[in-house]
Amino acid sequence: MLTETSFKILTNYSLWLVVLGLLAAAGFALWSYRRTVPPTGNWLRGLLTFLRWGALSCGILLIAHPEIEIHRSFQEPADLLVLIDRSSSMGLVQTGSDRVNLVTQLITSDDFKRLEKAYNLRLFGFSDSLESEWNDITAALNNTPDGVGTDLGQSWMQALEEYSGEKPAAILLVSDGAHNMGADPARLARIAHVPIWAIGVGSTQAVKDIMIRSVSVNPVVYQDSKVPVEVGYRGVGASGTKVNVILRDADRKRIAAHQIRFSGDFSETTLMFEIPVKKPGRQKYSVEIERLDDELTYDNNKRSFYLNVLANRMRVLVMTGPPDQGLGDLIRRLKKDDNVELTQRTTKGKGFYEGDWPNIDIIGKTDVLVLHHFPVRSNSKKKLESFVANVVDKELPVAFIDGGALDPNRLKLIEPLLPLTLDRTRVKLLRGQVFPIRRHSVIADPEATDITIGWSDLPPVLFFNNAYKMKPQSTVLAEFVDEESLKRFPAIVISDAGGTKSSALLIRDLWRWGLAKPGDEGVVEPLLERLVRWLAVRKIDKRVKIVFDREIFSNQEQVGFTVIVLDENYLPLDGVNVLAKVAKGKEPGGHAALTGIGQGRYRGSFQSWGEGEYSVSVKATVDEQLIGEDRGTVTAEPFSIELLDTRLNEELMRSIGEASQGGYVSISSADSLLNTFDFQPVDREIVNTIQLWGKGWLLALIIGLLAVEWLIRVRVGML
Repeated sequence: MLTETSFKILTNYSLWLVVLGLLAAAGFALWSYRRTVPPTGNWLRGLLTFLRWGALSCGILLIAHPEIEIHRSFQEPADLLVLIDRSSSMGLVQTGSDRVNLVTQLITSDDFKRLEKAYNLRLFGFSDSLESEWNDITAALNNTPDGVGTDLGQSWMQALEEYSGEKPAAILLVSDGAHNMGADPARLARIAHVPIWAIGVGSTQAVKDIMIRSVSVNPVVYQDSKVPVEVGYRGVGASGTKVNVILRDADRKRIAAHQIRFSGDFSETTLMFEIPVKKPGRQKYSVEIERLDDELTYDNNKRSFYLNVLANRMRVLVMTGPPDQGLGDLIRRLKKDDNVELTQRTTKGKGFYEGDWPNIDIIGKTDVLVLHHFPVRSNSKKKLESFVANVVDKELPVAFIDGGALDPNRLKLIEPLLPLTLDRTRVKLLRGQVFPIRRHSVIADPEATDITIGWSDLPPVLFFNNAYKMKPQSTVLAEFVDEESLKRFPAIVISDAGGTKSSALLIRDLWRWGLAKPGDEGVVEPLLERLVRWLAVRKIDKRVKIVFDREIFSNQEQVGFTVIVLDENYLPLDGVNVLAKVAKGKEPGGHAALTGIGQGRYRGSFQSWGEGEYSVSVKATVDEQLIGEDRGTVTAEPFSIELLDTRLNEELMRSIGEASQGGYVSISSADSLLNTFDFQPVDREIVNTIQLWGKGWLLALIIGLLAVEWLIRVRVGML
């Protein structure tokens, strides 16, 4: 409802000064034509006076540039954001309670319709991310919930970012609380600055369901070894039941089995298998738990995983500066891995304690090169250049760890090996925490649902804020957060473009992370282990390669993949036509053209159509000339993290409401909550600006007025 309209005139100078200038222009024009030579009639003198005053006035307005600002004040109903969970757990029927029907009854109820009339409702669905805003309630009723995960906190954070108006009066969060992705929602609720009213859907009672909860295994292993596999399982409502957990290979052949017994209505533990690995290559396995009658779902009774089997141990060459605490900590961690064969060169003056510079034979037998606090001033520039040339020639993957004071001139020589370049502008030594920002096999195991776990417990470390620039093909996996300014800077960087992998840990005192938990290596040791293994798995020497986002997908989600295309010099190649063909066994799934995203990368995805192994064949061409082809396999299975715990998480939903100064109710009591809402109308103001004079046409008008005045003066013979 419109309550008030006002306007004001704005100019570059005081309005009274502009008015005074217009009056002065009028006075000057009258004085100029009070008499003329030769004498003219009053009407002609009046016309000339008007033309001159008009030109002078337009000049004044050109300088003052006046605008009319119109203010319209309104009172509108308060805004409410309604977020409805659309993850797959919201489609379950549990203890006779159909969650889809419960949500449908809520949003079609008379109480909810009254809410629509009284307030401005903005409806969103969410699961692992926020969906587009719904135009009306019917959009929430059309499809079965099928999201592959739930990120409660991110849902309202994204909704508030998209929200274009003033702060909403409240947020209605309709969910079963099955939070399994992202940051702690209770913590995010405290900083939302909007009351969140959580409405819990489902039952807190345990329903009979047994499941494979997790499979933990090193994805890179070695031939002729026995690989330990840790299997986590859970039983709900299955007290006293005995079942077998079975390990199978790709041909469904039973490798091993363990009988387990559930001791209570909610029991959770792990068991260990060993896989004898006989041949190198990519091997697929699965773990199954036998089914029980009347289980809630069987989709979580099986998990698949892959092993990448290497023929030899990893040979790691470590080039370091002088001995220090950081070097001792790094070597100790690398030596803990029985699959690492270590060769070391520690700087001593112009040479090394362990011998001469590594020759081409040593470099040729190396799988990974680690540079720690290297190079330093005492390293020979000539020998360093020769060493770098040999590493480039062998396409050796490199891990660079800042580690201490480096020599900038020598550091420039090793830039061809790194995912970054030296940049010495405005460099300052800062202290801050490191937090991962991107899911990658270096940062966390593929099974990890939250890649940030453990990182916040690490001590802050030192870093240079602007010491390096990322190369275009580099990817930042983790960032520093400066303790004082809270600005972010790259911390862990990798590159997988071209023919060689490289990485950089830009931490000057990595050893401090070993102080996080005495006796517990926390994040650091797994990080280094995963990094070395990722580097050791060499890229296949071909110009077209397909890379899947993961090796195992839920059959409810899109299978995403990237195709990397390189030119003759193994540099990223854009502007290529890349076509993908999908099949499930012998069942074809059609073709799809991929979208280029830069740096020789092309993005594609497809929706699986059932459980099984899918093959994706890709072909890259330019002007109908074949560049290369590749083929990859990926598995889709029914398992979803949404099925790890299907009960209503009432405790989490309650904590979200309390932390945000809102509240919590079960969906059965939602009508009483909706009837208590009494939000005051919101004052809004719309400001429109009307520009009275445009500079372009105003200048043309000045010239036109003066031209007409001059023509008249010439025609009547005025001086």
